[in-house]
Amino acid sequence: METVKKIAKAGYILLILAVCTVPFLGMLLGWGSESTENRTAAGLPELYTVTEHTQEWNTAYTTELGEYYSENFGFRQELVTAYSWLNEKLFLRSANPKVTVGSDGWYYFNETIDDYAGISALSDRGIYRLKKTLDLMNRYASDNNITMLFFSAPNKNSIYPEYMPRYIQHSNQPSNLDRLSDILSDSDYYINVKKILQDSAKDKSRSIYLKNDSHWNNIGALAAYNAMQDNLNSRISHYDYCPIDESGLTVSETDTSGDLTRMLYPSFDQKALQYDLGLTKEFSSDKPLTDLMAQEINTTCQGRYYNAICYRDSFFNALIPIQSNAFAKVRYTRQNPYDLTAAKSGNFHIAVVEIVERNLPDLLKNAPIMDAFQTEAPRITRRRYAQQDCHFVDEGNVLVFSGAIGDWVELKDDSNIYIELRSAGGQSYFYEAFPILTDDAYGDNGFSLRINKYTLHNDEYEAYLHVGNEELTRYTELQLD
Repeated sequence: METVKKIAKAGYILLILAVCTVPFLGMLLGWGSESTENRTAAGLPELYTVTEHTQEWNTAYTTELGEYYSENFGFRQELVTAYSWLNEKLFLRSANPKVTVGSDGWYYFNETIDDYAGISALSDRGIYRLKKTLDLMNRYASDNNITMLFFSAPNKNSIYPEYMPRYIQHSNQPSNLDRLSDILSDSDYYINVKKILQDSAKDKSRSIYLKNDSHWNNIGALAAYNAMQDNLNSRISHYDYCPIDESGLTVSETDTSGDLTRMLYPSFDQKALQYDLGLTKEFSSDKPLTDLMAQEINTTCQGRYYNAICYRDSFFNALIPIQSNAFAKVRYTRQNPYDLTAAKSGNFHIAVVEIVERNLPDLLKNAPIMDAFQTEAPRITRRRYAQQDCHFVDEGNVLVFSGAIGDWVELKDDSNIYIELRSAGGQSYFYEAFPILTDDAYGDNGFSLRINKYTLHNDEYEAYLHVGNEELTRYTELQLD
């Protein structure tokens, strides 16, 4: 009996040792450590950090070594998959902090939870700042004979909240997108894609988002495309209108992998239903469309007239094969901040701005690149002067102003911010600023703008800051030669 106990103890110890050493041996032999995530795994760290003149110990070596092992140990994908499976089946929870497990095989991206629960709500001033930013972009586009469109791709749980887990409480307050849609309801450049998709989702015979992915499927993308075509056709005379009637398509069902289930189950390619629209490819691209997340993609299509530039994120991936057939030239760009001067210099007739709902506050992190235009002088009813956080940079052909209005100023939700350039000759030029200070999405008192020097005469100028009808302070002095 004693011998049996010793054998059992020895076997238990050997089992523990095997469990601990097999991943290490697997890493050394390259077994099962390939990553399926959309990022590069940590590399083996160096013992020394080498510069041009020195060689020093890498003080972060042990930390980096730990990261390297945690991301490269043998059978990592299989062990992560097994751990995720046990968590989902036993506890109905996700083992990955980026993924939420819903019901009926639905998965959600955790970065949408703040919107869903109402945690990331912008202030009323923040919503107005979004509108003002888009209005200024649209005015710049219109002044340069460009038709601008804006829409936000809804979060998956905005269209299918019924599959979200019950332990996450859905906010009963309007979301950022709902509030923005209300304030933009009379703006011809805005498309309320969320409402269109909510109406489409009432048809329970099919879905318009992928169950295992954070994005819409091809049916959802097609609805957004047709909404864009309808908008352009209503605003451009003799537009080359080419909507796609789904009833005339040969739609087939196929399987596709998803970004969410790849994070949960890296060694098991869990498929979900996708719809092949059966569209004929009529366009050509400057590079093979193997990486739809490339920083820039350019397409051309014979027989079309209009050129379009699309400022977009990953939700536009499914739109690229559809939309590229509809325009003579399309540039898809992920550049941020949005460079609207590229729309002007590239001879584009149409500018499409798309951003996913969860990232709406990101529109307030960086002002678009475009020249400010002169505007009518606000009616000044009050003057007071005090120190303001203001900055001025001369970038050659452009004067860049930015800063933040002091807390002592009564900044209303709909207050506009202006820069006045007052010349020594007595001329005043007013420019409306973007209500944006770089990387401060929730700071409601920031501003920035770019003024093209060629719109000004050579003279000495003083810059003044205005908020609404109030002149606040002399900003700076500058000399234009």
